[in-house]
Amino acid sequence: MTTDNKPAFLGYLHSFRGFAIINIVAIHAFAFASFISFNKPVSISNELLFHNSTIYFAVISGMLFTAILKKKGYKAFFISKFKYVFLPYVFFTLAYSVFDNKSNDWLALQPNLEAYLREIPRNFIYGKASFVLWYIPVLFFLYLVTPLLDYIMSIKKWGTWIITLIIATPLLVRRVELEELWTGDFLSLQTMIYFTGAYAAGMFIADGMEKRLEWIRQKKLLFIGIAIISTAGLLYVVLNSIDRFGFFSVKSTLYYIQKIALSGLVLLLFKNLGELQPKWLNPIAKIAFTIYFAHAFFLSIAIIQLTPLIQKQKISPFNIIGGGFLLLLISIFLSIVFAWLFRKIFGKYSRMIVGS
Repeated sequence: MTTDNKPAFLGYLHSFRGFAIINIVAIHAFAFASFISFNKPVSISNELLFHNSTIYFAVISGMLFTAILKKKGYKAFFISKFKYVFLPYVFFTLAYSVFDNKSNDWLALQPNLEAYLREIPRNFIYGKASFVLWYIPVLFFLYLVTPLLDYIMSIKKWGTWIITLIIATPLLVRRVELEELWTGDFLSLQTMIYFTGAYAAGMFIADGMEKRLEWIRQKKLLFIGIAIISTAGLLYVVLNSIDRFGFFSVKSTLYYIQKIALSGLVLLLFKNLGELQPKWLNPIAKIAFTIYFAHAFFLSIAIIQLTPLIQKQKISPFNIIGGGFLLLLISIFLSIVFAWLFRKIFGKYSRMIVGS
């Protein structure tokens, strides 16, 4: 494996993190808008563009470990994740558990203290306090297997082949979708394996970053073709309700291919920008974890106010698309304000509470 001399801050990785969190918020914002309007075309378009955008988050997490965090050592890595991911997860689990997620009302409170306390252990283990928290237990798994993946990459003779097989595993192992997780308490191993592939891809790209990005540059037409063909394939299987063949999921595989191809292209785009990274992405990327944790709450509030507009049939689908964009902007803006308030009140300790 090759190793580059890496700076402590890579602007294009920062921009990619901002891109990732925008995509994650977008899938939820447009899902809210299409759900309350019962608009299938908008829903399908949303799925094709943004579904499984958590793959971007897994890729950037793997890249950041190899490019920046690895040289600080495993001890510092795990302490950092405990302080700045685990503790905020505890905070948001306690906060979101106040709401009764079994109710049809998104903001319905738990009926009493006993019900609240009863839900906390289950919500914490399975990430069920909010629909956005399912990924955090998966992320903890990725952190735990990081030393193993790092060791595999260091094996001179077989490391590259083994890590390539791990990256390719999601082509056969499907992720469990949110609606499946929500109806049961089982923390899916297959979902953890699925995202390990994307995480390993990020680690692999960042190990010899310049060389790997140059390879993507040389193969960019191939990456564009893969992104287009996988998106077309997704449209076909969605419209024809094709998915499961036993344990295998066509959609899960195609989404993985699509998002990995787009990850390479977007990374290359930001790398080519050099010093000209989009300044507006910086504050979003800086508090990406807080946005991830907090945006669900602000979406739940904003949708109540925007429902009359989104449900106006006479101007559909423009109001639905516009409503989705408004939900996206409002939830990100309020998350930024939320993070700013916590930094003002708690200073440097706010990162251990809300993630930034």
